[in-house]
Order: sequence, then structure tokens, then C-alpha cells
Amino acid sequence: MYNESKNVSRYWVGRGIVNIFSLAIVLVVLTILVVGTGVHWLFPIFPLSLAFALCAVVTPTDASAVSAIAPESEEYRVPQTILQNESLFNDASGIVAFDLAIATYVSGKFALGTALLDFGKEFLGGLLLGALLGLAIAWVRQLLIRWGDNSPLVLVTIELVTPFVLYYVADRIGFSGILAVVAAGLIQGGEREHLRMTSSRMQMVSANVWEVINGILSSLVFVLLGISLPRVFHAVWQNEQVLWWQLTLAGIFIYSLKFVMRLVWSRYFVWMYAPSKHRWSDSWLMALSGANGTITLALAFSLPLLIKGQPFALRGSLIFTATVVILLSLLVPTFALPHLLKAGPTETESIMAWHHRMRLAAIEDLEGQTAHPSERQIVIDALLQQFQWQQAPRRRQQRSFFRQADQVEEKAVKALYDNGKITEQAWSHYRRFLKYSRFTIDQRWWKNLILRLWFGVHMGQMYHDIQKAQDTFMTSPLVMEQIYWQQWFEKHGEDIRPIEAVGNQAASAKLSALKNVENRTAIDVVQRYYNERYRQLNAPEVDPSIVYQLFLAAFHTEYELVQAKLASGEMSPAVADDLQEQIIYDEMSYLQNRTAFLA
Repeated sequence: MYNESKNVSRYWVGRGIVNIFSLAIVLVVLTILVVGTGVHWLFPIFPLSLAFALCAVVTPTDASAVSAIAPESEEYRVPQTILQNESLFNDASGIVAFDLAIATYVSGKFALGTALLDFGKEFLGGLLLGALLGLAIAWVRQLLIRWGDNSPLVLVTIELVTPFVLYYVADRIGFSGILAVVAAGLIQGGEREHLRMTSSRMQMVSANVWEVINGILSSLVFVLLGISLPRVFHAVWQNEQVLWWQLTLAGIFIYSLKFVMRLVWSRYFVWMYAPSKHRWSDSWLMALSGANGTITLALAFSLPLLIKGQPFALRGSLIFTATVVILLSLLVPTFALPHLLKAGPTETESIMAWHHRMRLAAIEDLEGQTAHPSERQIVIDALLQQFQWQQAPRRRQQRSFFRQADQVEEKAVKALYDNGKITEQAWSHYRRFLKYSRFTIDQRWWKNLILRLWFGVHMGQMYHDIQKAQDTFMTSPLVMEQIYWQQWFEKHGEDIRPIEAVGNQAASAKLSALKNVENRTAIDVVQRYYNERYRQLNAPEVDPSIVYQLFLAAFHTEYELVQAKLASGEMSPAVADDLQEQIIYDEMSYLQNRTAFLA
């Protein structure tokens, strides 16, 4: 909740305050009263207070749960913004109502005036306390930044601790901890807007840390559901007074009536910021997107185990029914939303295709240059490797291409021997070199281990140095292969480099002849091995500054492509954002691993 409120637009929260009040407070309270009364009337196994508690559990919506099913659409931007803002506040309404309903069930007493007073105190008190403490913490963080102490370790740690401290303090006072966290998150979002490009590294680290934490915590809740459901099902099955099909029907009834109320309310009691030509479609989107997720599960599992010292008999039944509602709220949009949003605008090419075009443009620009061939090939191979990670080649196909290239190379070197251009000893040594190359390129872990041992032992014997053997064992066979065989040839008065150049040229020509659109990824993997082998043998010393400049030139070409396509209207701003973000991450990855490209 803190992370979501921190990233939401305060401008749209301000503009949508009427809708937030309508959906997150009025509709929540009305849904609890109407649906809860209906549940108690149709399914008398649930006392009225527990029926209200059950409905309070399933009122919080999870906009992010539906975003994976229905990605953001410019045509439906307004209702999706309303959904995002609503999900920040209806959680608190549901939690406060849940606490009141459980307290009423435990005490057996209910006073409307007291309930309304408690609701207002928790709601408004939580917002006020969260805003004040959020301002104080934001002031401390900004003070640290002004003093030059903008270390991500310090500032992100403060940010991680903030929601826990706020929740604890608000809960101890008797206010809504969730709303205190949301209010503080909105304040922190204002701090981020104020910082803009200041402390950029801290902001990026913070975003990445929160993304990981949010994913882990959300996943753990559903893992908890999976672990607990068998026991819940068993308890329901053993309870002769409550039948599982009754609970299933209760869940279907709750979801259906809640859906209808949400649909009608969205159509007639929600104000759209901009005129819409598909008002009913907007309402259907908002009704379908009322999915239940993490907060609903957390509330369901927070039901007490004991009531007045006795086991809470209906706890399993309530969790079971809430689970039915959760599953329906996730499954129904999965099938319905794609049909609803199919009329919306779609990208002419997928983001993956744009990534492909962007990197091809950088590669083509580098291939058009003639200077610094070794450094240029390093950068091209690094860009090609990105294709290999996106579309992993089939190992069998890869081996087939390597065998064909290897046969051509062996034939070309054999021709050198037949024509008397190399000695029989050189031809014999080169055949051994090819034999081990076939073993090296496969890159299986056990072959890698065998090669490390083999090269380590032989390098140790060659130099009569145990330290040399240890260093060789710790070196990748792909690198050690070239070092070992170059020194082996030199020891026997031969030079492997001109022989390898002929073989490499023949193998590369064969691979170029075999390459097409379908097998490009597999061919590039094999070609990358030959390029690296040639570079290690024939151009071992590369200039790091030239490699750096060529990488910058490649990134600049990618930026120019994005800028040109965005200006011409061929690319949407959303796709341009994704591509620019990818280029930034690529640059950061290179800067953090510069030495890896020179090995």
C-alpha cells in the first residue's frame, strides 16, 4: 500500500477526490450493508455481524491484479486511473468495517452512533497522522540529501522502515494504520516529484528494491493461501452443519451482487474527468476490475482463531467463502476484459519487435564502420547476445551448425597442408586443437570441468608450476583454449595464428551462407565463438577506451531510432518509454561490467 500510494499521481488523486469518496467509502459501506444482509438472509449459517465482516473482507480491490490481464489503454485511461486511486483507499474502508464487525460479533453489542464515530476517528485520524509523520520523515530525508548524505543504503533503509513505524504508531493510538501508510506514501510521492533528477541513483535503487519486496510479499500471501486451503477444506468437509456447496453458492452470490452494485454505481455515481463515447464500457471495465487480491487474503487470515476462549468454528467457512470470491474476481476478468478492450488501439508491432529493430540498427551502424575491427566485434557480439537471451537457440540445431562450420574449417586447413603451406606437425597439432574446440563449444558443465582439469594439468606440466595450474583451472575454457594452444604451437616452433585465420575465414563464410531469419540466433551463437577465438589469438590486446566509445555510439544509435520513430508517430510514447528504459539499463549493465567485455 505504501509503495502504490508513493507512485500514484497526486494530481489525479486531487482531481478524483469525489470519486474516491464515492467508491472507496460510500460504495464500500453500502455494499457491506446490502450484500451482508442478503448473505445473512439466504445463508443463515452466518450471523449478521459475520456476514458484514465477510463482505468487508471482499470489498478491497486490487487494481494491480487486473493490470496484468488488462494492460493500460489510452482509450480507457480515465477509468483505469479512477480504479488505481480507489484501490488505495477502499482497503482502509474495508479494514475499518471489518474490525467493527468482528468487534460487534465478539461483544454481541452494536451502537450505530459509536460505530460511525469509530469509523470517522480511524479514517480521518489515520490520514492526518500519516500526513504529519510522512512530512517529518520526508523532511529528514531531504535534509540528509542537502548535507550530501544521499547514500541509497541510508535513504532506502529509512524508506523501508517508514510504513512499519507508521502502521505501528497509528494502530497503537487507535487510528487506521493502512490509511496512515497511504497518506505517508502520498507525501513521499510528492518528495519524489520534488527531487526529479536529484539523487537519481537513490531513486532507481529505491524503485528496484520496492519492486522486489512488493513481488515477494504479494507472492507469499498466495503461498500462504495454498498452504492453508487444504486444512480449511478439511475443516469445512468435516463440519456437518455447513456444506461446501452452500459456501460456494454464498461466494457466487456475494460476487454477483457486488458486481451488479459496482456496475450500476460506476455508471451513474462516478464522475469522469473527460467526455467518453463508451460510458457503459467504462462502467463494465470498472466493475470487472473490482478484483480481490492481497488485502482480501490478509483480512481473511486475520480472522481470530479463538472467540471468548473457544475455537472460532466459522473461521474456515469464512475463509473458504472469501476464497471463492477471490477466484471469481480473478477468473471472470481474465475471460471478459480481453473482449471488452479489443476495440481499443493496439501497437502495430510488439515491444519485443521494437527491441529487435533497435538493436539491429545499432549492429548495422557498427558493421558499416571499418576502423578498430577487434573492438567493434566485441560490441557487435554483445548486442547479438541479447537476441540469444530473448530467443534461446535449440542446442541440437546449434551443434549441427558448428559441425558444418568445423568440417569446412578442417577442410580448409587440410588444403594448406596438401599444398605444402604448413608442416605435418602443424597440421597434426591443429587437428588436436579442433578436437578440443568441439568439446569446448558445447559448454556443458561436466565438459567444462573436464576441460578445466585438462588445461590445468597440461599448463602445470608445460611450465612446471603448480600456481600456473591453479590459475588455469580458474580460467574459463573458452579463454584458456586460445592461450594454451598458442603457447603449445610456439613451444614446437609453429604459429597457430595464420592457420586459424584461414580456418576461421572458411567457417565464417559457411555460417554466413547458412544464415536466414529462422536460424539467425543459433548461427550467431556459433559465430560468436569463432569471433572470440580469432580475437584472442590474432588481436589479444584491445583498447578499452575504444570499446567504451563504440558502446556509447551503439546506445546513441538506439536513442536516435526511438526519437525518430516517436517523432514520426510510428511509435507510441508508452513503447518509447519502455525502449528508453531498456537502453538505460543496458548502459548501466555495461558500466558495471566493463571488464567482462575485455576478457
